[in-house]
Amino acid sequence: MNDDFKYLSDDDLNSLIESTEKAGLLEPPINFEAEVLKRLERAEMKSTVSFEDKKREYKKFRFQVCMAMAAAVLFLIVSPFISESDSINAIKAQVVEKQTSERIRTNYVSAILGNHVMSETMTGCHFDKDKED
Repeated sequence: MNDDFKYLSDDDLNSLIESTEKAGLLEPPINFEAEVLKRLERAEMKSTVSFEDKKREYKKFRFQVCMAMAAAVLFLIVSPFISESDSINAIKAQVVEKQTSERIRTNYVSAILGNHVMSETMTGCHFDKDKED
């Protein structure tokens, strides 16, 4: 046996395999099968769900699926109108204007780094390229 990892050596492992093969199979107790079946039957009787409960669960699931489908269809119908409304267009215009002004102010950073996450986070630093310390 190896003392570092407590593994069997090859010889020890081979002798264990040989002795196991020579010993043959072990027989289970005579009433083992009957005992297992009794335990399964008892467990099944305790956790039995009635047909009405299963029906109720199915109806609940079906209702949830129908509501999800209705919400999806409603979203598909309403979303084009929302995206074309004046308030949404005004918000979009404000966002585009702010992005444009931020990019103009930090244009030299974007020219070096491109429009990456790093350049977008540097927009808040307010570098002034004309000012020297």
